[in-house]
Amino acid sequence: MTIYEKMKAAGVEIAHHESDLYVPVNEVTTAIVKDYEFASIVTKFFDNITHTLWYDIPFAYHREEK
Repeated sequence: MTIYEKMKAAGVEIAHHESDLYVPVNEVTTAIVKDYEFASIVTKFFDNITHTLWYDIPFAYHREEK
């Protein structure tokens, strides 16, 4: 299961830009990121509007097939 699929299954809020996956930092997402094989490339940023902390997970977003 990909990190995108794990986040989706956990029911967390998901956003993206191009192929980068964005999820808010919380206990659920932190546990998933901690177990991610590429955790070393995951960074955090503050949302400019809500000022909440989010994870930026490069190349992890993929569009759902219809």
